[in-house]
Amino acid sequence: MKPKDKKNFTPLIIVILSILAVSLLRQFSEGWDVMLWMMDFMGIFLVTFGLFKIVDLKGFKEGFATYDIIAKKIPAYGYAFPFIEICLGIIYLVGYMYLWQNILVLIISILGSLSAYLVIRNKDEIQCVCLGTLFKIPMTWVTFVENLTMGIMVAWMILL
Repeated sequence: MKPKDKKNFTPLIIVILSILAVSLLRQFSEGWDVMLWMMDFMGIFLVTFGLFKIVDLKGFKEGFATYDIIAKKIPAYGYAFPFIEICLGIIYLVGYMYLWQNILVLIISILGSLSAYLVIRNKDEIQCVCLGTLFKIPMTWVTFVENLTMGIMVAWMILL
């Protein structure tokens, strides 16, 4: 019996904690505003994750196509996805928040959650490329919760 490889979520944890810290910094200078914090968090999150993906765009596209519902059927979506993320993140960071933007992020989050859930349910052992191909992060409930949390945040932003 071969021992299971240890799952290493350290890179993902470091990146998310860094995004959280930077998004909170603005709150200290501007005064606490939950909507501003969520816009900053979403913006930094989307830009950061998108940038990690374009480092190895071809590798990301290939990895993404192994589990994403849309990328499996439309390969070009894997190439476009990081740029969509970056553009949406920039819109949040410059201080705009449009209904269409929040709906698009909500759809992306729901599809990401569904894709992760299907992989986990099928017990497929594949690499999550949420931070591109630089880090070997397994697809687990962590990915599902990450997408679900983004969906909840953006749903909250739509409702406010």
